[in-house]
Amino acid sequence: MTARDAAAAVEAERLIAIVRLDEAATAVEAARAVVAGGVRILEFSLASEASTVALAEVARELDAVVGAGTVLTVDDAERAVDAGAAFLISPGLAPEVAAWARDRDLLHIPGAFTPTEVIAAATPLVKLFPAARLGPAYVADLLGPLPSLRLVPTGGVDATNASAFLAAGAAAVAVGSSLVNPVSAADPAALMSAAERLRALVCP
Repeated sequence: MTARDAAAAVEAERLIAIVRLDEAATAVEAARAVVAGGVRILEFSLASEASTVALAEVARELDAVVGAGTVLTVDDAERAVDAGAAFLISPGLAPEVAAWARDRDLLHIPGAFTPTEVIAAATPLVKLFPAARLGPAYVADLLGPLPSLRLVPTGGVDATNASAFLAAGAAAVAVGSSLVNPVSAADPAALMSAAERLRALVCP
């Protein structure tokens, strides 16, 4: 999948589900539930040691676009892509990762918060993190002078504010522990229902 194709998929779906769980089997089961609920873009955070194992299994098994998050170094990027990641997400700018991904026509979504950081990112999609600190109005504020930005608010995004971020002009939202967490992962049926409700909010 090219960088353009992956970016188009994210913008079409408007929702990334972040999976950050310590056990690979639990992470895979949670991913199955989320995909059964209609979510098609998944990010496995490398902050979890089980992430690459789970990512590899889900990339092989499920009809979803699967990527890696918390990608801090080129070593992280290589490990994620070897496992089957179709895109990479970083919490900050990570210029070495950005260059590595660009050379391979792979989507990299760097993290940024200030206008200077967002401009410096210079990528098709930028992770706005931590987004909930300033709320949806901050997205609208950034888009005023910078209307071409394609922002993906992350951090504190949940069912209560996801629609507001999109209404403010975000290209997509990324939802983490408010959807997938150890408690929700223990009840796949309930997690599937939660994913369905969230997807209905962002893709009415």
